[in-house]
Amino acid sequence: MDDGFRPLPLLGNRHVQTMLGTLLPAPPLQAPSRLCAVPLPDGDRLALHDSQPLRWQPGDPVAILVHGLGGSHRSGYMIRLTNALVARGVRVVRVDLRGAGAGARWSRRLYNGGCSGDVRTAVLAVQRWTPTSPLRLAGLSLGGNIVLKLAGEAAEQPLAGLDRVVAVAPPVDLEASSLLIAAPRNRMYENYYVRTLIRQVARQQRLVSDLPRLRFPRSTTLRLFDDLYTAPRGGFADAFDYYRRASALPLLSRIEVPALILAARDDPFIPMEPLERFARPPRMEVSVAAAGGHLGFLGWDGAGGIRWAERRVVEWLLV
Repeated sequence: MDDGFRPLPLLGNRHVQTMLGTLLPAPPLQAPSRLCAVPLPDGDRLALHDSQPLRWQPGDPVAILVHGLGGSHRSGYMIRLTNALVARGVRVVRVDLRGAGAGARWSRRLYNGGCSGDVRTAVLAVQRWTPTSPLRLAGLSLGGNIVLKLAGEAAEQPLAGLDRVVAVAPPVDLEASSLLIAAPRNRMYENYYVRTLIRQVARQQRLVSDLPRLRFPRSTTLRLFDDLYTAPRGGFADAFDYYRRASALPLLSRIEVPALILAARDDPFIPMEPLERFARPPRMEVSVAAAGGHLGFLGWDGAGGIRWAERRVVEWLLV
C-alpha cells in the first residue's frame, strides 16, 4: 500500500531523496552509551552500544538496531533512532556487525547480508542482560534483510523475548537488488558501496596482521566484490550462492511476531516486486510509499520533523 505523506518541496526525485537522506548531518548522541564486546562462536566479537534511559527498569522494552551496508553505530539513522527511543524511555542497543565501527579490530572478516546468526548472538546477549524485557528488532537497508531473515528463522529456532521486528528499505531478494544497483543509472551508488567495502577490507587487513592480503581489480563491481570476498569469506560458493542463501525473501512468510516493512517505490536499487509477491503472514504489514528513495524518506512527519519513516519506526517499536 502507499503511505499518504507529503514529501518536502522539490525533493520528490529518488536520487535527491537518497543523497540528502545520507548527507544531512546527524544530531549528536544525546544518551550515554556503554560499549560491550559479545563473543561469537568462531572467536570474533561483536560491538554492542548500550544506551539506557534514566528511569528504565528491567522488564521495560529494549530496541536492538542493526545498520546497513557501509554503516555502523555512528550512522545518522542509528543515532536519530537512538535519541528518539531513549527520550521515550526505551533502552537501545546499537549493533556493530563484524568489521564495522568499534568492532573492526575484533573481527577477522566483514559482515554480509545473511549474518542473522551473528544478530541472534547479539539478541541472546541482550536477553541475558534483561530476561523479562520484550526485545524489539529494527534493521535498516541490508540490516533490514538480516533482521527479517532472523525473524523467519525464529519460527523453527525460537528466540526468547523477540517481540516485534521492523525493516526499512530491506533488499530481501539480494540477487534482484544486485542487478538493479548494477544498472547504468545507478553507477554512482555501486561505485560508492564498492569503495566503502574495499576500504573496510583494507582496514581489516591493517588491524589483523595475519589476514591474507587481497587486491581488487580497478574495475571491481559489487557482484565481483561478492565473488572475490563476501562469498569465500562467508562460506558461500560464489556471489549467486550468497544471494540465494542470504536473502530473507523465502523466510518472510514464516515470520510469526508482529512485523513491519517500510519501503519506497522509487528506491533506486531495492525492487518492490519481491515485497509484493510473497505470501504475507497475518501479523505483518508491508508499507510502500510512493517516494522516499533509499533511506531518504524526507517528508513532514506530523510532529515537526522531516524524517517521517523514522518516526513510524519509533511508533512501531513503542507499541
